[in-house]
Amino acid sequence: MADNPLNNTPESFLSLRKPSNDDDEQFIKGINYPYQAAKLRSASPSKNVNQFHSPVKFSWKAFWKTFIYENLPPVFLSPIAAIILEKSVGRAWHVIQNRGLCAVSTKHHPLSSIIQSWLLVYPGSWAMTIGLYLVLFSEPEAIRNIDSFLMVLAYLLLFMRRLIISIKYGYFRQEDLERLCLPAPDWDNNKTVRRLIGQGWLYPQKFPGLIEDEMTVAMDENDLCLQGMPVTLNPEGANTFSEVICSPLFPAKTSVTGKNKVSSGFTLHTIIKAIYHKPLSKNLRWITLGAVLAMTIIPFFVKYLYGVPLFGVTSTEIFISAITLIGFLNGVQLVLFGMICATDYERRYQTMKKLGELVKYPGLNSAFLNTSFKETADKVSFVFIDLQKRSNVFAWMNMRKVLRSFGESYYYRIQGYTSILVAYSLFSIGLLNVIFWVELRHHISTIYIITTIILLVSSISLYAIYKAIKLQSLSAEHRDFVRNELFIIEEEIWELKLTDISHERITDLQAAKALLQQVDESINYKELIYKPTTILGFAANNGVIGTIFGLVISGCLFAIQGFVSRGISYDVLGWFNF
Repeated sequence: MADNPLNNTPESFLSLRKPSNDDDEQFIKGINYPYQAAKLRSASPSKNVNQFHSPVKFSWKAFWKTFIYENLPPVFLSPIAAIILEKSVGRAWHVIQNRGLCAVSTKHHPLSSIIQSWLLVYPGSWAMTIGLYLVLFSEPEAIRNIDSFLMVLAYLLLFMRRLIISIKYGYFRQEDLERLCLPAPDWDNNKTVRRLIGQGWLYPQKFPGLIEDEMTVAMDENDLCLQGMPVTLNPEGANTFSEVICSPLFPAKTSVTGKNKVSSGFTLHTIIKAIYHKPLSKNLRWITLGAVLAMTIIPFFVKYLYGVPLFGVTSTEIFISAITLIGFLNGVQLVLFGMICATDYERRYQTMKKLGELVKYPGLNSAFLNTSFKETADKVSFVFIDLQKRSNVFAWMNMRKVLRSFGESYYYRIQGYTSILVAYSLFSIGLLNVIFWVELRHHISTIYIITTIILLVSSISLYAIYKAIKLQSLSAEHRDFVRNELFIIEEEIWELKLTDISHERITDLQAAKALLQQVDESINYKELIYKPTTILGFAANNGVIGTIFGLVISGCLFAIQGFVSRGISYDVLGWFNF
């Protein structure tokens, strides 16, 4: 077993207790049975329950605060809102800096980030607001070469991004929200970056300690310590795990592990690390880039084909067109979020699948763990956990609980982001119907860009939903496996009773059976009823994806009917004028 020196322990960025192997060992030595490791708060020697992390709850207060901050113009109005809402100039100052409402302090952000905010972020936000105001309130003759719907669609991309940020802070833990109001380095740019879906959570290997922090939080949420729960492996699996490089925070051997046994925390950490440290598909960036370029180029290309001035004629038209271009380019973030959602669902699916393979004979193929070996394994071996041992059933189910809660704040945000993507595509369909059925003045380039948005964003949304359904379906699959194990165990017990031998074996099987029945009920309730993976508030299943797909198709067909029945036609320059 690799002995990692203490100074290799990754830094923790948690606001409450910090993960520590010494603290875990102190807790483990103070308990007599593994079940006490599933009573972390009551069995903890400190008895300070406030040091443990609680399950994530959505905060509407944090959501609406952020929504106001993000939608008011930065520098000018959003800092004033912060002073009013935080009810303290001192707290408001740190909120303004940490949220980037008027970034000037190098204690909170690096100088490069501050310069970027003042050169790009703030001017872009001001310009988008001014552009929307101009298309809504200017005289029609002043913007006769501008289709207002293009600016509306571009601004809506920015609005959706702001909605995503609001959801992010809505799922921040209360202790983190409090630290946002404190002086640096209680909170700084590095802590913000680690909380970002597109940086920290997408590339956890670049942020040491992130996986360990999230595992610690997940154990706290479920009130258990996996390091105090040993699992018994097959001899081949035990030898395989002896070659795995372990984390100082989650060693394979603790004071409760014996021969052919390792800690549950080590087992789960090894699986998570092997999945989350895998390089991402190169298609992620290429698909995102291709989608954004299509959304940006198509309206201007169509204008070019019809001989319409690409950016208009007057200074107002040129300004609005330039801002529209920037707005569509900014859509890269929304599209990227869609791909990240699909990636996160896939990672969670793979980790849960591997945890399931551990208990299905012959077990988990060691080739999957090669990235964690001291050296690449030359032979194929398997790691197997036998669920006919009661202690293994207990440990496996608790690993499952922690895995379901792993990165829970990110998990909830991902579900919210997927719903926002669906909402944007449905809004685009609704706008298309309004244009046709109400016969509003528009340019044909708007129809092309709306069609492109519907195709791209809906496809990405449905792809993410498909991944969510795969993840959710594993719960039913694993439950079916557990019920089959119960069926086989029941028959084995009966056969042993008929032979009137192996009373000790019968006792072991009956004990495992009783716990497996509880596992079956727990999976059914918690994963299929109480806390399933959701899309738009509904459990992710084929019915949800069918409903959303049906809405998209029906909306498009209704728009086509409006186009045909209203006799929409365009002049030589591509304009429809009722």
